[in-house]
Amino acid sequence: MQSLIYKVFTRKYSLSLQADALLYLSDIIKQNGISEKEAAAWLDLLADTWTKREEGKPLVELEPLKALAEAVAAGSDNGVVATSRDMGDGEETSTSAKSRSDIFTVIDAFDIPAWWYDPGKKMFVQPFEKGDIMSSAESKAALFRQRYDLLKQRVMRNENFMPVSFSNQEKDRFYKLSTVDSLQGREGEHFLLFGMLAQLEEGKLFLEDKAGSIELDFSLMSSKHAEVNGLFTESCFVLVDGFVEDGMFKVEEIGLPPPEKKASTRAAFPSVNLFGGQPSLRTETQLRAIEVSNENGIIFLSDVWLDKQETMDALNTLFEGFSHSTPPIAFVFIGDFSSKPFVAGSGETTQYRDNMSALGQLIGGYPEIARNSHFVFVPGNNDPWGQGALPKPPIANFFTKRLSNRIASVTFTTNPCRIKYCTHEIVVFREDMLKRMRRNSVLPPTESTEIVKHLVRTVIDQGHLCPLPQRIRPIYWAYDHAMRLYPIPDVLILADRFDSYSINYEGCHCINPGSFSSGDYSFFMYYPVSRTSQYSKIPKKQ
Repeated sequence: MQSLIYKVFTRKYSLSLQADALLYLSDIIKQNGISEKEAAAWLDLLADTWTKREEGKPLVELEPLKALAEAVAAGSDNGVVATSRDMGDGEETSTSAKSRSDIFTVIDAFDIPAWWYDPGKKMFVQPFEKGDIMSSAESKAALFRQRYDLLKQRVMRNENFMPVSFSNQEKDRFYKLSTVDSLQGREGEHFLLFGMLAQLEEGKLFLEDKAGSIELDFSLMSSKHAEVNGLFTESCFVLVDGFVEDGMFKVEEIGLPPPEKKASTRAAFPSVNLFGGQPSLRTETQLRAIEVSNENGIIFLSDVWLDKQETMDALNTLFEGFSHSTPPIAFVFIGDFSSKPFVAGSGETTQYRDNMSALGQLIGGYPEIARNSHFVFVPGNNDPWGQGALPKPPIANFFTKRLSNRIASVTFTTNPCRIKYCTHEIVVFREDMLKRMRRNSVLPPTESTEIVKHLVRTVIDQGHLCPLPQRIRPIYWAYDHAMRLYPIPDVLILADRFDSYSINYEGCHCINPGSFSSGDYSFFMYYPVSRTSQYSKIPKKQ
């Protein structure tokens, strides 16, 4: 059997096995009486999964291999089960907890890997300094350069910007980008520019790229009633078409950078983990099989004011309804968790902690839900600690310890955060973005399109959760990458106090659950198996 192990691991996958790891695999195959054909398939699965792990390395060591074998066995259909009990360690290793964490993972914004796009190398590289909240001034400049480089490479790979022939006839069918410095002395000619909207002088809007800046004039657009599809604010990256006259760029059309399908991004950068989190130890086929076998959904609620008795009554009704069926995969509670801003050092500290404890006691009253559903808590602006920059850290353990003790699987995470469920990538963000974007828009959007569609399109096309100026909504410079939407996720939760909605755009299912406590106790349930969502609300007591 050792020759078979060598053939699969070393010859096929270029992996080297330590002697104890080789003996471990050989013993498993012998003790389980596996045929050579089944063993080859199982070894191939192990080796393939090892190479796909982010921390994967050419030398296979015993302890990581044991963990991998046990995790793969939990979801494997080939009959191979490798546990500590099987290997004679005297006690059985529980795979249920590993299995749950393997298929449902919450990713903290501060743990998302930082990747910078290098336009010279045309690849992602590690940043020049380690992420820190108190980062250097260079990080601020790098923030906008990175947004520019990332979006421009996406634009240049779009089929409308990639000529496939050298013939003049073919070239006319594609768009060609110009830079600001190339406009000098070429008045009257048409150009297509890509850059960032910036107010470099009071009351004047400029387009800025790496080569320079030029003032924009939108009077032609106004006279022609040109369509404006999106919410354009300062710091947004845009494509503008027009010509130069009297030192100004006369804009005839403005648009957002074209989006890119998730599959296209993955194909362009197959070896870079942009989303974050540990890659699953299961194969994609196994993960999809788990999705198909589970028809339950993930519940999203926002603005859950625990200091209001009406909210607690509504939550009790919610849990009561699900207690008579299979519990949901997860409950994602999104702040604010208080109807008024938290003030440190006041009596609100004890009250806030007691409110969390009361929620834990309520959930504990439904054992099946507390035992089998995941619970995720994303803070809002009214939650500790305050109105600082994004990403917002998790709610402190001081407030949540008693709640956590009553639930089998609970995570208090950052705002924003990311969730991986099987093959699904989910981004959750709590911010009143629609109000902020509309208030700071420099151009009125086309009225024939729903305003929420303008918002969703802007956020996804910008590839960023909050494309507002730093003075409007500050972001920690070194963690701007945690705000990216690249590649486009499968599900985007834009928790906002605006009316609830669900929209599909470029393969992304966008949901705003609305305000649970200040509205009609509405929430959304997302079904991974069908990639659809359902709006629901809890009837108010008469």
